[in-house]
Amino acid sequence: MNTFTESPIGRRVILIILGAAFIVSATAIVAYSAFAPSGSVALVAGQVAPADILAPRSVSYESEVLTRLARQAAADAIRDVYDPPNPNILRQQVQLARNVLDYINNVRHDTFASLAQKRADLAAINAVHLNQDIATRLLTLPDDAWKDVDEQVMGLLERTMRDEIREENLPEVYATLPNRVGVTIDEEQAGLITALVKDLIKPNTFYNEERTREARKAAAAAVAPETRTFAQGQIVVRAGTIVTDADVEALAQLKLLQSPDRRAQALAGGFLSVSLVSSLGLVYLRRFHATLFHDVPTMVLIGGLLLVFLAGARVFASAGEFQSYLYPTAALSLLIVAVAGPQAAIAVTAGLAVFVGLLNGGSLEFAVLVAVSGMAGILSLNRVERLNAYFVAGLVIGVANVTVGLVFVLLQGVADPVRILTVLVAGLLNGLLSAGLAVVGLYLISSAFNLPTHVRLIELSQPNQPLLQRLLREAPGTYQHSLQVANLAELAAERIGANALLMRVAALYHDIGKMAYPHFFVENQAEGVNPHDALNDPQQSAHIIIGHVTEGEKLARKYRLPTALIDAISQHHGTLSVLYFYGKALEAVNFDPAKVDKPAFCYPGPRPTTREAGILMLADASESIVRAKRPRTKQEIEDIIVSIIESRVAEGQLDNTPLTMNDLKVIREVFVSTLQGVFHPRIVYPTLVLTPVPEPPALPPVTSSGEIRP
Repeated sequence: MNTFTESPIGRRVILIILGAAFIVSATAIVAYSAFAPSGSVALVAGQVAPADILAPRSVSYESEVLTRLARQAAADAIRDVYDPPNPNILRQQVQLARNVLDYINNVRHDTFASLAQKRADLAAINAVHLNQDIATRLLTLPDDAWKDVDEQVMGLLERTMRDEIREENLPEVYATLPNRVGVTIDEEQAGLITALVKDLIKPNTFYNEERTREARKAAAAAVAPETRTFAQGQIVVRAGTIVTDADVEALAQLKLLQSPDRRAQALAGGFLSVSLVSSLGLVYLRRFHATLFHDVPTMVLIGGLLLVFLAGARVFASAGEFQSYLYPTAALSLLIVAVAGPQAAIAVTAGLAVFVGLLNGGSLEFAVLVAVSGMAGILSLNRVERLNAYFVAGLVIGVANVTVGLVFVLLQGVADPVRILTVLVAGLLNGLLSAGLAVVGLYLISSAFNLPTHVRLIELSQPNQPLLQRLLREAPGTYQHSLQVANLAELAAERIGANALLMRVAALYHDIGKMAYPHFFVENQAEGVNPHDALNDPQQSAHIIIGHVTEGEKLARKYRLPTALIDAISQHHGTLSVLYFYGKALEAVNFDPAKVDKPAFCYPGPRPTTREAGILMLADASESIVRAKRPRTKQEIEDIIVSIIESRVAEGQLDNTPLTMNDLKVIREVFVSTLQGVFHPRIVYPTLVLTPVPEPPALPPVTSSGEIRP
């Protein structure tokens, strides 16, 4: 990051730009209806209702839409009106049939014409169509058979034409002709009769458009106006249903329908709501969570997550009640708790609840649902570093969802079994989905943004991590020292309410820089072998000792450790001096301070800025010095710990941390009790030695970082 972005002004400019981008994006989501291509009205016929719409007041009115539909249905029920059968058509067709039959009879008795000529004469008849086969059969029939055919044709035609015959039902009439032929007629003659009659049948009744229109008009006029009544709180449009013209009319009667152009109003309302909620959230974080407020990357992450969940809420808001109850908004609360703590999660959850309520048409039910489920998740997630804690929180969220849903069902007085089942199933599933989505989200976030989430920290704490494996192989003494410091720091962090998991992982990696020159640190040296003696250059020795901080920072960046761990590595010695080698340098110049460059013997810092970094500084020094001093009693251990804490406080090393005096007292107690168990101070027995035993040579009180402490 360049100098501008690191400066207060640059950071403020970045925050303003990011804040403006967030407000614009959130406004676009909240006021989505202003950009929707379907028009500026809230609902139109054919849309799917995004949520239940309740009547704000009681109303009764004559529904023009329902009346029109009822009258249209009554009119449609009236069949087409036809005129009565026209007797003139019957007489015309009967006379025509008589003429045709007489003509056929004359042709049959023409003694001068051949059979072929007779067939040609029959083919000339226009009224009926007689193919060659039928013509031949008619010409060759015996006279008595022909007489029967003649009588049957006239009788069948007259009987058929007395009924109503319409143009559209001619095929049905033709199909019934064979059944109307007398039973005494054989099949061959019946075929001839049917063939002759079929072409002679004509429609005798016709559609009367004017009479039909009058009948339908009278039927519609007989329908009384439809009255529609709604009681206050009654569902006007149910979520997930297709909106009809009658629904739109009801919304208009209840004054719930937006005016034709509300684009500007929707944008203004969305902008004001987003600006108000965002401002309150930022003020809350600045006052009660100042560290997070100035953490630009984390604030960007929180804003991005809020926008993602807000966009999801917009999609689910139009999908129906079940989907709206199913949408796991509480997952955002769990994510923010893990990433930024419960204070930030409370602010974000409150903002999301307001936005979701606005997205659902100002629904109090969904605003309360999001707020209660989110708060339930925040309060129930006690140990963010434990995966099973998320699923416990998921169950609590599910119960909270069901409770909120039942409260609104009972208050609305609509005890619909289907709706109650929807609330139960969707509410419980919501809790499980929230827990699962939070765990998956934490993994993705920690991987993508390299954040010290509990998932990432658990992964980094595993002994099979490449960097820890290298430390174990290349600097085994440092590895054991780091384990002891991790245990010590973790216990202290738990007691004062700091991030214990972050504390442990930071302690495991805090000395990885010693792998550059492992044998120059006392915990990795063989008995009596000290490379510093051969080097015989206090300043170079100090440079090697101090270098484990900078080398550790380089390694941490190379292995993409989270920034919090890199900060802990660079801060765990603050700006302390390597007093042992500084003293050696002074000794070499007859203790003339002017001839020694003291800054060359100081760690580059910075001083610790978090509680965890402060605990790590104290734990590292306490473990090293207690191990080097080999105290014999608990009191000696306590004196060492007190001396370390007092010296760090006196030197201002803890000034930039939020550690309180009470925290330091608790840390001292934890360190003393823990180190007493680790190093087993010996009991001082009365002197009853008969043969004097020489004491082992005392080791210089030098720590692994080159410090001397009384």
